[in-house]
Amino acid sequence: MGYTKPPVPHHGTPFHTGDYHKDRMPAAALEHSQPVIIEGSVVSADGTRIAYRRLGTGPVLVFVHGSVSTHTDWMRVAKLLAPHYTCYTIDRRGRAHSGPGHSSYSLEREYEDIAAVIAQTGPVAALIGHSYGAICTLGAALRNPVPRLVVYEPPLPTGGPIAGEFLEPYKRAIAAGDLDTALEIGFRHFTRISDQAIASLRATKAWPRLRTLAHTWIRELEAMDTLDPTVDRYAALTCPILMLEGSLSAEHPLRDASRALAKVLPSARVETIDGQGHVAIRNAPETVARLIASFLAS
Repeated sequence: MGYTKPPVPHHGTPFHTGDYHKDRMPAAALEHSQPVIIEGSVVSADGTRIAYRRLGTGPVLVFVHGSVSTHTDWMRVAKLLAPHYTCYTIDRRGRAHSGPGHSSYSLEREYEDIAAVIAQTGPVAALIGHSYGAICTLGAALRNPVPRLVVYEPPLPTGGPIAGEFLEPYKRAIAAGDLDTALEIGFRHFTRISDQAIASLRATKAWPRLRTLAHTWIRELEAMDTLDPTVDRYAALTCPILMLEGSLSAEHPLRDASRALAKVLPSARVETIDGQGHVAIRNAPETVARLIASFLAS
């Protein structure tokens, strides 16, 4: 999933990070710079064009966004890491400049899309995914191992369906062109945020963008609800893994899935971002960038 709550006031550095040490990434490296951004694309296995934005210099990081979102969700974090890493922020199929797909949708196509980008970039230092994008990165890493993996709250159905009985009402609202109602259904029942938070989000500039992406959520919800609720398959991932979670995120389907994953991943390091929910990549990008940089340096 993607954007689930509006920005919250950010004062200082509101997070608890376990064994994180702030001095691993100098403050100057986290200044808001304006790196050169180059647009590019690759062709995936089924012929679909997958677009990306490239910025920075150094070892390669590949970022994969969640539902109802685009590469822009990761751009704030990528810009902070760009002084030390070459960052590729992908537009998943059906978003922005990427093609809609030349074959029936499935998670397998997402894995192929990521593999096509990595084939273009050369060896990656880390594959980084948020929400549904984290599900995509987990599956992609199972098929084509990477040196390191960062996953931020993959909504796996470990505690029950993600959409369940609310998928049909969502689909009906989309079919009727009632995108506001559809998004309200989605944020209330799929990402489990409060009505107050939804009302606040509707008042932001992000809402019109979310409306344009609302239809893309359907096939991803269908894919999530058909996944095996057990996570034992991910035990095959042996690379170092950073798992990020927000202290304010919904118990299901976010924190319960993260806990289930942590039990089976042999090399997982869990970092809880205090005072943040599912979208710290937008609301607290400095925190997320520092955690990723610390993980990569460890």
